[in-house]
Amino acid sequence: MAKKTSWLDKMKRVLHIGKGKPDPEDDEFGYDGPEGAGEAGTANESRLASFCYRYIGSIGADSYSYELSFDEPMTFTFESMLYPFGEVSMEADAETATKVAALYETHKLWKWDGFSRSARHVLDGDGFSLSIKFRDGKDMYAHGSNAWPKGYREFYAEMREILKPLEQQLVERENQKIISRGFHGKISSLIANFIQRGQSGRDKYEMFVQSPQIRDQNFHVEIRSDSGTYFEKGFAVNKYYSLADTDPFFEKVDALVRKYDVASWYGWDKAAEDYNNEEWFQLNISYEDGAISAMGTMHPENYDAFREEMILLMKETLTGLTEAEENGDK
Repeated sequence: MAKKTSWLDKMKRVLHIGKGKPDPEDDEFGYDGPEGAGEAGTANESRLASFCYRYIGSIGADSYSYELSFDEPMTFTFESMLYPFGEVSMEADAETATKVAALYETHKLWKWDGFSRSARHVLDGDGFSLSIKFRDGKDMYAHGSNAWPKGYREFYAEMREILKPLEQQLVERENQKIISRGFHGKISSLIANFIQRGQSGRDKYEMFVQSPQIRDQNFHVEIRSDSGTYFEKGFAVNKYYSLADTDPFFEKVDALVRKYDVASWYGWDKAAEDYNNEEWFQLNISYEDGAISAMGTMHPENYDAFREEMILLMKETLTGLTEAEENGDK
């Protein structure tokens, strides 16, 4: 009887762990395509003219690009599917440009030139592309879909360390523009989650509310009251209700947004140092011209007061819906 190949052995073969390359006749992932210049490649001695890296995320995940032009004034351009503001740019400093240029030598990127491999049998996953142009008019290009050239992880980690601060500066700049503009019109949906972790407690308050035009059972609430602060100790519910008229509810939410300047939380995504023992929150409030989105275990200004009033609003609404249900109202 033929020896059965273990899952681990298959993964080792696909990932080139051990001797040799994957056996094309027994490669479940269907890897194919050129592996690039490799040891036959030669470095381009000319200076870099531009550097462009693109990350292609899995379905529903982030995809983003970094581009650095070495022409004066040197410009860094960033674009990501996570943000609504599209492609944005800023002037890059000489130190950053020098570090990016050094990546070509440090990681021997000329060996990647012509790399274009993919896993034909993988229907999701992620990939990358890298394009570098030189002052002598020549260029190099590498691309992979669920396939990466040797040394990719080390290159990626160093590149992100160099360019992530510029990305963060651009995101903060654009977020402040959105905050200054404000959010207007009626609210159409709300997600408000407050989940205690570790030493912060065991309470959980989750609420998801949509316009009744979107769905009939448009008010979902999940509560676990361990502390007894807002609900009786031991109270628990996880249920959908129908909130026929959401206007009064959303008007109260909007009043809290204005009262506690929650618009200034836009883009907040920060973790506390001891995040396992801090309450995690998630907030998304959709207006006609945009949505306030914030989350984290580090909390923004006015968080405690806003949280308390939001939970009390949750309790008030839930009580009314429960009483209506008990009375047979629709």
